[in-house]
Amino acid sequence: MGLGLLTGIIVARTLGPDGRGALTAVLTVPQVLGWLFGMGCGKAVTFALARDPAAGGRLLATWALILVPVALVAVLTGEALLPHLLAAQPAETLALARLYLPTIALALMAELMLGLLLGDQDFPVFNALAFAQPAATAAAYLLLWADGRFTVESAVVTQAVTSALVLLAATIRVVSRHGLARPDAALGRRTGWYALRTHGEVVGGVVTQRLDLLIIPAFLSAAGVGLYALATNLSWLVVTLSSALATVVMPAASHRGEGGRTLILHSLHATFAIGAVLGGGLFLFAGPAIHLVYGPDFAGSVLPLRLLLPGAVLYAAAGILLNGLYAENRPGTATVAQSLGMAVTVLALPVFLRSGGLLAAAIVSTVAYTLVFVTAAVLYRRATGLPWRAFLPDPARLAALWPRRRPGRAATESAATETAG
Repeated sequence: MGLGLLTGIIVARTLGPDGRGALTAVLTVPQVLGWLFGMGCGKAVTFALARDPAAGGRLLATWALILVPVALVAVLTGEALLPHLLAAQPAETLALARLYLPTIALALMAELMLGLLLGDQDFPVFNALAFAQPAATAAAYLLLWADGRFTVESAVVTQAVTSALVLLAATIRVVSRHGLARPDAALGRRTGWYALRTHGEVVGGVVTQRLDLLIIPAFLSAAGVGLYALATNLSWLVVTLSSALATVVMPAASHRGEGGRTLILHSLHATFAIGAVLGGGLFLFAGPAIHLVYGPDFAGSVLPLRLLLPGAVLYAAAGILLNGLYAENRPGTATVAQSLGMAVTVLALPVFLRSGGLLAAAIVSTVAYTLVFVTAAVLYRRATGLPWRAFLPDPARLAALWPRRRPGRAATESAATETAG
């Protein structure tokens, strides 16, 4: 989170709203297409490897073979969509986006490798790699800024290089643990079916989370995109930090069977607590913080950020419940929750964005996030048969964790007198 803030400050202070908007427009399309064309492979290999630790080599070979043609189709799709998605942007931004587009292949392979690391429950390496990419990006940004060569173009090159390095490190780790094996058609069919059932949830999640940033460049100027991108990125700090458990809870809960439900509920309580504290702080201090850190040019980001924060907290909690459904082998059920959020986003954004601008986009996103959480809670309860009271923190458990007050001197002396008497 700290590294994300650092890189955001460098971009905002150096490039301003226009430059930040151009950078967002270039980076968002390959990221979103990578998620859309990922076919749910990350969740599928995580679930399969958590259940069968000996399948790692076959999963790696099978899914690498599947993803090669998928990556080609994704790049060609991006080439066709870019002129429409970046319709309101200058020609230089479109040309740079086309050069960056092949990194979709890196995103697809990274999803596979990181999914295998999670299936191994190799959480230290997974978290180290998750930290390494923003750390390398922040270091490169600082060097470029100090040398006076920080531009949109150099920032895009930095993103491509750091993504490639993290993918290389993840691949080396996975191959060293599992080696290389022959592709397994039967395993591919079995995990492919699981992946297709998860892919609806992935697509719905991507649309709910990123459709605003994907289509805003077609309606608003680069400055408007930059203001909204800042608000979105700050609100997603809440999701990134408070939903950190969501990433590891699915393989851990899958490994525990029915005992994993307790893990899901405790993770839900922790996510709510962290999200409420962080989101509440950002809501209160959004105005002075943005003015001080990013500069007065980004004052237009304050209200959209405040509108996004309640939905961000709920969406982080929804991530725990959706991963709980995956652990229950209900990926299709998880799709329902994201599909409803996607429907709100797809139907409402084009209607309200042109007239309502940034505020309309923020309101639509918060409504969609809230709907995903409510639906996920209902579906998880139905899948597990748990009563609603199980979703609430246990007061006795909280009391056991709360530090007891040390008795004062007078109370201690009184107790000693009573004991002596």
